[in-house]
Formats: sequence, structure tokens, C-alpha cells
Amino acid sequence: MEKKFIRVRSKKDIIIFTSLIIAGLILAFIPASTGVNLGGYTLIVVGVLLACLLKSSYKNVETQQVYLKKELYFSGKMKTQILSVLNTCRGTIDLSEEGKGQVLMLKVYYSPKSHAYMQLYEFVPHRYEPCSQVYEVNEIDKFLK
Repeated sequence: MEKKFIRVRSKKDIIIFTSLIIAGLILAFIPASTGVNLGGYTLIVVGVLLACLLKSSYKNVETQQVYLKKELYFSGKMKTQILSVLNTCRGTIDLSEEGKGQVLMLKVYYSPKSHAYMQLYEFVPHRYEPCSQVYEVNEIDKFLK
């Protein structure tokens, strides 16, 4: 089962760059000192740049549902435990071990209102390669404790 996710703008991203642009327009066109007007122009430029670059959500290409992404890093000794939890859908992944190594990366695409997708990656020289299939999980809190 291959899942493809693309980066998209979230509502939060749109609110951030829109508010910067609006605040910049207000400051740029009020009759005030040159410094205030230059600050407004700067806010407009920053807002436009964020509008072009800021994409913090991920959309499933097949279902068009929007997810958030979280990457968790583990040491190599956790591989069998993580794979067994993902394969059997029983048990939990020990998050106290997270951050103690960079050999394994668990990508989690989740939606607070619905299910999540998880895939385990292993570091081979210079990049992470998938070492499991994509697993669909209905209750994400059950797996990550």
C-alpha cells in the first residue's frame, strides 16, 4: 500500500501571512513617519514570502484529506519493537527512547479528528530508506506513549 502526501497550506499558515500583509498595508499607507511606512513595507514583503514558502500540512493525494506530520527518531535497537507494534497493532512505542539515536525515523501523518499513517525508515549512508510498509492506524494515542 503506497501512500503519497504532498505539502499544502494549513488554515494557520493562511491566517499568519494574511495578517502580516494586512498589518503591513495599514502601516504602509497611514500618514505617519517614514520609519512606520518602511516597517509596513517590510511586513508586506515578509507576508508575501511566507505566502509563497509556508506549507505546514500534508494532503493525501488519494483521499484529499489534510494531515499533520511528525517525525520521531530512534536508535537501531528499537527496530524490532517498532515493527512488531506496527505489524500486530498491539502494544505501544516507547517514546522515552525517542531522540536517543538517529538510525530509525518513524514518520507519522495524523489528523486530530481521524486516523493516522505510519512508516518506519532506516538510515543508510546519506539518506533514510523505507524499511516497512505504510500502516494505517485508527487510534494514534494508543501506539505512542
